[in-house]
Amino acid sequence: MKNEKIKMYKERYLGEIRKFIFEERGRYRFEIETHHSLQSDLGIYGVDASEFILNFSNKFGVNISNFDVDKYFMPEGYYSIHEEYPNLTIGDLLTSIEKGILS
Repeated sequence: MKNEKIKMYKERYLGEIRKFIFEERGRYRFEIETHHSLQSDLGIYGVDASEFILNFSNKFGVNISNFDVDKYFMPEGYYSIHEEYPNLTIGDLLTSIEKGILS
């Protein structure tokens, strides 16, 4: 029963995150799933990433005071094949809604 509630909770919020992404970024050619990376798969980086995270925080009530955008997203107009950024995924956003913090 508990696992069922958790699954329903995550499905509900996954739907809300999908809707939020559509409102912020438009449609993608694929259905957004928990494994998708904001930068690698959705092409969110630079100033857009900062705005996206701030708007996400406001919409879902997630604390981002300790979140370092520069750790996860490359800056505008920057590309390096030598620099790796950790993936911030849709699943991470779901977890942040559950915990109330993205760090």
